[in-house]
Amino acid sequence: MSDEGLTVFNGRYELLRRIARGGMADVYLARDASLDRQVAVKVLFPEFANDPSFVERFRREAKAAANLNHPNIVGIYDWGQEQGTYYIVMEYVVGRSMADVMRSTGRLSPDRAAEIASDVAEALSSAHNAGLVHRDVKLGNIIVSDDGQVKVADFGIATALARRTGDNLTHIGSVMGTATYFSPEQAQGKALDGRSDLYSLGVVLYEMIVGKPPFTADTSTAVAVKHVQERPLAPSMLGVSIVESLEAIILKLLAKNPANRYPKAEDLRADLQRYLAGAHSIPTRTGQSPPVRTGQSPRVRTGQSPRVRTGQSPRVRTGQSPRVRTGERPATGSQTLPAPVAVRPRTGPVATAPPPSGGPPTGPRAQVPAAPGPGPGPPPQYVPPAYYYEEVHRSDGWKRTALMFFGLVVLVVALVFLGWTFYDSLGLGDDNGPAEPTTPESVALIEVPDVSGFSYGEADAQLRALGLQPEPSYEVDTGVPENTVFAQSPLAGQRIEEGATVALTVSQGEIPRVPPVRGRNRVDATEILRDAGYEVIVIQGTSQAEAGIVVGQEPSSKTELALGEAVTITVSTGPGQIFVPDVRGQTLIQAIQTLADQGFRVAERREPSATVPEGEIIETDPLQGFPVAVGLEIYIIVSDGPPLVAIPDVEGLLFDTGKLAIERDGLVIGIVAFEPVEPGSSDVGRILAQTPPPNLEVSAGTPVDVVVGESAETEGDQIGPEPPEGEGGETEGIEPSGAIPPEEPDETG
Repeated sequence: MSDEGLTVFNGRYELLRRIARGGMADVYLARDASLDRQVAVKVLFPEFANDPSFVERFRREAKAAANLNHPNIVGIYDWGQEQGTYYIVMEYVVGRSMADVMRSTGRLSPDRAAEIASDVAEALSSAHNAGLVHRDVKLGNIIVSDDGQVKVADFGIATALARRTGDNLTHIGSVMGTATYFSPEQAQGKALDGRSDLYSLGVVLYEMIVGKPPFTADTSTAVAVKHVQERPLAPSMLGVSIVESLEAIILKLLAKNPANRYPKAEDLRADLQRYLAGAHSIPTRTGQSPPVRTGQSPRVRTGQSPRVRTGQSPRVRTGQSPRVRTGERPATGSQTLPAPVAVRPRTGPVATAPPPSGGPPTGPRAQVPAAPGPGPGPPPQYVPPAYYYEEVHRSDGWKRTALMFFGLVVLVVALVFLGWTFYDSLGLGDDNGPAEPTTPESVALIEVPDVSGFSYGEADAQLRALGLQPEPSYEVDTGVPENTVFAQSPLAGQRIEEGATVALTVSQGEIPRVPPVRGRNRVDATEILRDAGYEVIVIQGTSQAEAGIVVGQEPSSKTELALGEAVTITVSTGPGQIFVPDVRGQTLIQAIQTLADQGFRVAERREPSATVPEGEIIETDPLQGFPVAVGLEIYIIVSDGPPLVAIPDVEGLLFDTGKLAIERDGLVIGIVAFEPVEPGSSDVGRILAQTPPPNLEVSAGTPVDVVVGESAETEGDQIGPEPPEGEGGETEGIEPSGAIPPEEPDETG
């Protein structure tokens, strides 16, 4: 303990307050006195500290994760043993887990969900390249810092892809992780690789966009079965507005067969980046380039009709191709993929693109006669399909063929056997005629003896001597001595065949009672209870008794309790410490009085909170339930209401980019007005003004009005936001950012 009464690990890590609780450890906010920085310390539960398998998992978490150095992975600084337990020192990330974010905000926009999934994929790529599989990718292990950075935490059950000598703690057949995010092979206890993490990330991406995971059920087992047997509903079938490329990415991630998922995390990230760059449609699923005719530009369907004024035809200069500005995005909803990615080659004929010199194409399609057109244009550019177009065929066809052949052989053998049995029953091949039918009287029967009142050992020996098989079951009966048979089936006197089973009901005696352990030290008390057949849960409490002495137990001694149940013992921390009381839900005056009555000095601190109303108590610092010295100063943290956010500066940004920046900070798009600008100006599609002004601090959810530049040729098309009750305040009909204004009409046209 330090002079201030704080718990200190390794002489340098001062535990300040508990900030989280996991499946096998508590996480505390701590101060590294050596480097004067805040860190997070994960402390293993005391009841697990004596379990070698848990300790080894905990130790391996630190060793494995400490070798990972990536901006999207929570860093590991140190680990060690202290006060009879183990701890890990980690990077402290100021932010919230995605599970908390989803509980408070609901489902995310597809773009924001894709951004988060892309960052997680980059983190997984780094881990997979280092030979580690996370095995527990879920919303709770994805943390978003207050500055928007995404980090993946808890590589506690990661295991090396390459088997190591003597390392059999995680092997084929073991099932670890969270059922909601299981991959099918993980639910079946099969060997895992990086593609299992990608399936779990697909569940996370699905849940962020739809608002719920693809499979839900009352029990974890039922959820795991659904992962193995059922196909998820596409988000669009659940009423979610989602483009086909992102939906294809999600469904590819959720493929049952790992061979049909992305082979690597970096391939997934490449497709997510394509989507975020504007690739919202899937032009082809064949994996082949389209045929090209000499002198004719390829026809591309845009996915939406161009806006044309009534009575006018589109104005296009003869012999010219549309102008495209370098670095700008094509129109949303009508885009092909902006850049090629590496994909596995596919079989089948592929059209040969024209040579760079502009000459005629070569290959099997070069003989197609030229069709009349407006004149030669630039050589067509073929964009290879992304991974979400590719359909990987099953590689286990030979297994199914072998299984069908085996089944056919079994069927033929069964038919031959049945035919032979029928022929033999007719006695056609027996000179003595058909055999006499077997009657029940011809089978030797054994009379069941009465073994009630015998010990089970005596009953077992007597029945086996007659050729019968005893089958015991135990029940509690205080009126029958322990291990004595008091019922049987079949009853005595009945005749049964040799080898038949006789069910015996054996008395278990009285229900076991909890032994007394108060006044004993913690080690002896734990040993006594475990020897009696009970699980032990240890908690600490203040008492005038010496530290380490059991001062209470629940259930109390001599209480009837079935074997295998848990007994909780309270171990004294000594007279010098006391637990911080829980004052949440009290008024400020009541909380101050409660803490003062316990001998604490009280100070007040205010913090913003999105969940606790203004003026109410969020928590205490140190946290309630934390053992500290009497007389320590306790801070009461009072809510200041929802936190304020600064309005970002979006002037000069394309509308889509500015909208994303506004929504990322918890604000919404308000009124969208348009201001005409010169045709061809770089301000077309850009935000020219915003209200309120940048850097003003406002409450989350405040609308931000913007003015967007519009080509003077389309002046009059007024676009506004959705009605207030619509989701997200998105606009309809707005010209996509970076759109190219129509060409001026040719003087001679």
